[in-house]
Amino acid sequence: MPEKSPLFARPADLWSVLVVGAVVIVASLVRLVGDVARLLPNRDVPVDVLLTGAHVELPIGPGGALVPATVDGAALPVSDMPVATFASALGAAAVPPLATIAVTVCVLLLCRQMLSGQFFSRTATRLITAASVLVAGGWALHLAFTVMATNGVLALVADPAVADEVRTPVSWTAILAAMAVGALAAAFGAGERMQRDTEGLV
Repeated sequence: MPEKSPLFARPADLWSVLVVGAVVIVASLVRLVGDVARLLPNRDVPVDVLLTGAHVELPIGPGGALVPATVDGAALPVSDMPVATFASALGAAAVPPLATIAVTVCVLLLCRQMLSGQFFSRTATRLITAASVLVAGGWALHLAFTVMATNGVLALVADPAVADEVRTPVSWTAILAAMAVGALAAAFGAGERMQRDTEGLV
């Protein structure tokens, strides 16, 4: 028995989801191309590094006076990075937009399923699970590449005493988001099983 489409499954709803998703994908592609193009010359290119715990002076006081501050990160211009550092910097720049594109594709496919009335299906459960894995995997890869790029860049330009004081910050926001999406996947899986068990009873 075919599932009924929900009342909100109008063409306008589907098109609005597709348009927003397309905007996100295009913006992510633009960011990806821009960041990679910025790094490719490997000559005086700004590389984002983690500097949590580093103390600096910023010219933000009256008349440009220096004010002591603690920073969490900075873009340091470097040249002739070793292969490992260069690859890590490219990875750190590429992973976020690529992960965003992949998650957006999963969400668009899921919305298409739901807007057509197919809420609890094996495909929907797999799409939500994939989104959860992509969020967690993207976070882990980005952190790993950023840490490796930071270590390589600081080895090139920083005083060893300063580099030793730098700590690696860990934000658990992405992991919590992945856990929440994973819980949603479990709920959809349970709904799918209940729907399958009750098929033919009505």
